[in-house]
Amino acid sequence: MPGDVEPGQWDALERCFAASPDSDPPSCSSSSSSLLVSGVMAPVMKGQYGAFGAVTLEKSKLDLSQKTTQSSAETATGGGGGDIGKKNFHGGGDGGDDGGDDDDYFDDFDEDDEGDEGGLFRRRLVLQELFDRKFVDAVLQEWYKTMINLPAGLRQAYEMGLVSSAQMVRFLSINARPTTSRFISRALPQSLSRAFIGRMLADPSFLYKLILEQAATIGCAVWWELKNRKERIKQEWDLALINVLTASACNAFIVWSLAPCRSYGNTFRFDLQNTIQKLPNNVFEKSYPLREFDLQKRIQSFFLYKVPELCLVGVIAGSLQGILLKVSSAKKEGRLSVTIPSVSTYALGYGSFLGLYANLRYQLLCGIDRFMFDRFDVLGVPIFFSTALRILNVQIGEISRHAWLGVEADPLLQSDNLLKAYNRPSEATNSPSSKWFISKNTIISGLGLLGIKQGSGEPEAKPSKTRRKRIVRKKARTA
Repeated sequence: MPGDVEPGQWDALERCFAASPDSDPPSCSSSSSSLLVSGVMAPVMKGQYGAFGAVTLEKSKLDLSQKTTQSSAETATGGGGGDIGKKNFHGGGDGGDDGGDDDDYFDDFDEDDEGDEGGLFRRRLVLQELFDRKFVDAVLQEWYKTMINLPAGLRQAYEMGLVSSAQMVRFLSINARPTTSRFISRALPQSLSRAFIGRMLADPSFLYKLILEQAATIGCAVWWELKNRKERIKQEWDLALINVLTASACNAFIVWSLAPCRSYGNTFRFDLQNTIQKLPNNVFEKSYPLREFDLQKRIQSFFLYKVPELCLVGVIAGSLQGILLKVSSAKKEGRLSVTIPSVSTYALGYGSFLGLYANLRYQLLCGIDRFMFDRFDVLGVPIFFSTALRILNVQIGEISRHAWLGVEADPLLQSDNLLKAYNRPSEATNSPSSKWFISKNTIISGLGLLGIKQGSGEPEAKPSKTRRKRIVRKKARTA
């Protein structure tokens, strides 16, 4: 028992406890170090005595609670420099004076508008097309497609590195989803389908422009027929239909022929076809790999390619139209409401109209379209101006077409003012509303539709003034 220990023994125990740690028993030090290494807390001795006294060992309880720290967001108040390196200064920001503006990473805008400089008419940043295989493969992976899913011509161009990532996106957007463009491309024959896809790759708005041109052309042609035939449209509907269909077909061909196109790997039997293929469709078409268009090729494309091609198409279309009109008009009784020129006049008129006049107008229109789509960043601006210019161009073309062909309304059936003129005095026949009907020349009569004054060039005779009767009075002589 501890109470039976003698006072001498108490002094020995006190001296043992007061000894230095170096003199501790090795078992105690080794046991304490092993406990610390094993990750278990050292035993806690109860009481004020060492190992030779009565002690009780207690293990600390395992604490499974998670300690959380609450942090509040601090607003950057300036200063600190916004360091994002090894040192992280809380509240630094970028100095608070917009000295480290994020515009350094995007664009160099002004302080006031932050990127809205220029508004609707701001300049577009033209990015070069990427022809690297890595970017094209990334586009294919994004659409879950491989090289096997591509058509033969496009696959060959892809292997040769002639297809850019932007062109691949346009093709996949057409062919990978059920769209109107995919339906048209699959319904057409193979040669026309490749040409259609090539035009869609070069100009994604080609289908929209073609539909707009067709709607405007048919609308203007129908309006002219209704205006000039009036109540006789029911008897002459077949003649009006032939005119409208011919105008629509010529318009569709010229839009198709002058549209920019991307073609790869097409080879023909004759050298002339291979030479023509290397020429641009219009003077302002953009160059691309294996199709570098210099000034000489652009001039050759206009004079040696498009002018003969469109003239030939115009001659064929005019001849067919003239023959059909002659056959249909032979079955009609009485005078027609619209004059019908000869077949040769239709052929030569349509050939010169398409090859020279319409060709020049649409060449300039293609150049304006390319300039506006490359110049303006907001897509709605070039679309609006392109639509307005195309509608105006169609209206001018329809008015000019009748002048080139010499087609006009029959004055004896259409002009009520002229029919009434025969019952009026001669002074009333010089009304300006019926002057242009008098000419029998079809070309000159067609120019009257353009507002050009016509006549023989001689000055008009002014009505003679009535002479006043002169009264002579004689003086009577005085006898």
